[in-house]
Amino acid sequence: MSQVNSLSVVSSFKQKRVFITGVTGFLGKAILEKILSETPEVEQVYLLVRGNRQYTAHERCMRDVFDSSLFDVLRDKHGAGFQALIDKKVTVVAGELTDTLFGLPEAEFNQLAQSLDLIINSAASVNFREAMDQALKINTLSLNNVVALTQRKTQGEPVKVLQISTCYVNGFNRGVMREEVVSPASGLIPRKDDDTYEIDGVINLLNEKIERIYQQHTQQDKQQAKLVQLGIQQSQRYGWNDTYTFTKWLGEQLLIQALGKQNLTILRPSIIESAVSSPLPGWVEGVKVADALIYAYAKGRVSIFPGEDSGILDVIPVDLVANSALMCSAQLFQQSSHYRIYQCCSGRLNPIRLKQFIDYVQQASLLQYKQLPKLFAKKPQDTFKTVSPKTFRLYMMALMGSTWVKTILGRLFGSKSAGRMMEKANTTASLAMIFGFYTAPKYRFDSMQLEQLQARFSVIEQKQFNVKADSFSWKVYLQQIHLAGLHKYALAGKPDLTQKAAQKQKQAA
Repeated sequence: MSQVNSLSVVSSFKQKRVFITGVTGFLGKAILEKILSETPEVEQVYLLVRGNRQYTAHERCMRDVFDSSLFDVLRDKHGAGFQALIDKKVTVVAGELTDTLFGLPEAEFNQLAQSLDLIINSAASVNFREAMDQALKINTLSLNNVVALTQRKTQGEPVKVLQISTCYVNGFNRGVMREEVVSPASGLIPRKDDDTYEIDGVINLLNEKIERIYQQHTQQDKQQAKLVQLGIQQSQRYGWNDTYTFTKWLGEQLLIQALGKQNLTILRPSIIESAVSSPLPGWVEGVKVADALIYAYAKGRVSIFPGEDSGILDVIPVDLVANSALMCSAQLFQQSSHYRIYQCCSGRLNPIRLKQFIDYVQQASLLQYKQLPKLFAKKPQDTFKTVSPKTFRLYMMALMGSTWVKTILGRLFGSKSAGRMMEKANTTASLAMIFGFYTAPKYRFDSMQLEQLQARFSVIEQKQFNVKADSFSWKVYLQQIHLAGLHKYALAGKPDLTQKAAQKQKQAA
C-alpha cells in the first residue's frame, strides 16, 4: 500500500472497540465526542468512570459527560434518538483508575481485556502542585493497569495503546524539542542500553520518601503540605518544573518499557485551550494555564507577570488535539509494530509570542468587556505587563514590603484599599509560582512528524480531522472565539459581575 493517503480514521474505527480513561476531563470528552460523531461505525466505546456517594458511575457519566454542551451538536443531530445512540454504543465501566485492575473483579477485568482493540488513556492529574503520592499514582503507576489490560488479551490482534502525555515532559531542557524520548535535563537518571531510562529506582526512592512522610506526619493538613513540597523538590531535582510534568514523563517511560516498544503511540499536546471550530467554537471547560492569567487580569488582580515577551506561548485548540488522537489511533490500528511519539502544538507552524498573545487579549478586553459581563465587572483599568523573572522577583519583594506597611496603616485608619492591594500581590505571587515557567519558555516544540502523519490521510479526512496549527488566525481565535467561549462555556454557571458590582455599590450607599 502506498504511504501517501494510505490511512483512514473512519474506516479504521469500523467495528472497533475502544476503552477510554479520563473521559470526565476536558480532553477526554472531546475525544469521545469525535469518535461518536465522526466514526459512526465504531462498535463499542467503554468508559472508565468512578462513582461517588451521590451518583453511580453510570449516573455520573450521564451528568458529567453527556449532559455537557459539547454534545449539543450530536444531540441535535440525533434528536430523540440521542439516548438510544449512547445506550447502543457506550458501556460505562465502574472503576477507579489507581486501584489494582481498576478496582474490577479479576474475571471482569479479563473479560474486558478480551473485548478491546484500543485503549486511549487521557486520565491525568494536571495539577502542577499535586501531592507527590497522588501524582505518582495517577500519572505513572496507574499505567500498570493499562499494561495489564493489554497482557490479559489472549486472542486476536493485540490491544493498541494511545497515551496522552504533554509536550512539557521536556522539562528544563532547552532548544528545539523533537518528537522523541526526552532525556532528563538533570542527567541524574541513568540511561539504559536503548533509548529508555532506569525509572524503577526513581519510583522506589519516591515511594520511600512518601512512606516516610506518612509515618512522620499523621495530621492530614501537615502531611498534605509535605507531600506537595516533596513533589516540587523532587521534580525540580530531576529536571522538571512541577509534579505533573515529572510524573507524566515517568508514565511515558513505564509504558514504552512495559509494552516492549510495541503497539504504542504517545501523543503530547502543548497547552490545550478552547475549540477553534468543532463541534462548538470556543467550547472549553475549567481554567487552563492561559485562562488563569486572563481571569486574574479581568478581575484586576494581576497587572504584572514574569515572562519573556519574545518567548513562544504554545497553545493548541482542543479540537485539533482530539483530531490528532483519532489520526494516531487510525495509524495504530493499521500499522502498530514499534512505538511512536507525536507532538500536537503550535510552536512550529503558527508560533505566537507572549507579547502578541497578551496584546490581542488586552485589545479585545477593552472593546468587548460589556459583552462579557461574567468575565469583566468593568472596563480593565491596568495594562498587563510582562517583565523578566529576575525583575519580577525584585518587583514582588518591593511590592510585598510596601503593601504590608500600607495594610497595617489601612487597618488603623479603616481603609480597605491596602487590603485589596495585598490580595492582588498574593494572587500575582501565587500565579507566578505555578505558571511562571510556562510564560518564560526556553524551547520550541516540533510537530513535523504529526504533520507528516496527517499527509497520509485523504484530502477529505485531512479537513475532517484537521490537526494543523496554521489553519487559524491567532487574532481571530483569541478575540472572537476564545474570550467568547470562556464567557459562554467556562463561566456558564457564574453570576453577572456587573450586576454584582452594582449591588455592592448600592449596599455601600
